[in-house]
Amino acid sequence: MRGRRFSSKQDIERHIANGFGAGAGVGYMPWLRVQDVPSTGRSWKIQGVKIERMHHLLSDLERAYLLVLEFSENVVDIREQYPLLPFESPQAIARAIGVRYPRYMKTNVPLVMTTDFLLTVKQPNGDFKSVARTIKYQKDLLGEDALRTLQKLEVERRFWMSQGVDWSIVTEEDFTPDLIKNLGLLRRYAQLPRALMNSSLHSEFLELLESSKPYAWATMSECLRKISKRLSIPYAEARDIFFNLIWRKFIRLDLCNVPLHLTSPLPDFHIVYPSELSSLRERS
Repeated sequence: MRGRRFSSKQDIERHIANGFGAGAGVGYMPWLRVQDVPSTGRSWKIQGVKIERMHHLLSDLERAYLLVLEFSENVVDIREQYPLLPFESPQAIARAIGVRYPRYMKTNVPLVMTTDFLLTVKQPNGDFKSVARTIKYQKDLLGEDALRTLQKLEVERRFWMSQGVDWSIVTEEDFTPDLIKNLGLLRRYAQLPRALMNSSLHSEFLELLESSKPYAWATMSECLRKISKRLSIPYAEARDIFFNLIWRKFIRLDLCNVPLHLTSPLPDFHIVYPSELSSLRERS
């Protein structure tokens, strides 16, 4: 799909009128799509499992953070590449603090700044609030070359402060490589075939897994093969259920520091049975 060009204020107004940067949930349209941005690194188009639409991510780090957001029970909406509109507001902020406002390449047209993620988050009391998160590699925030980046981030920070929205920077230091690898694996099993979405089957699976705890010397694969035989299902289905139950938090284990490998010993884990998980969610 061909990318959009921004060479005049009329272009910006047309894209706003066409709904870019507006909506919520499955109806949200990112202001920037992968094809709109000249590639300076890896970018991703990923079909969401929490919000069932295509997410447009402009770096590996944005993709990593999306995995964290989709795994979180508190995040209820994810809007990436969110525009700072009306764009006169960040321009006024830039003038007030003496920062040169960015322009579209090879034009004199003021750029529509964006925040990497605008999230809707459920609070412990049941209320919802918006939070804005900017994704940056730590190296881009350090040294003399980072000055221009920091200036634009200050404009962004003040914009969200004026909106009463919590804003902060997320870097690769906020999560471990093991967590991202594990979530990347588990996400593939976030949605099971309908035939495997059986609560009785899952409860029996959890009971059999619990009974495997004394055999900590066994590998995950060996445990799953035993469970598959007891349940009279193929090994692949037992594996799929196992990873799905971890993603859905019926099986709790250390995802931050322990890589999930089927050939590794069964990790230390805690089981939360469906009735227990329901009551925990009601209290949260």
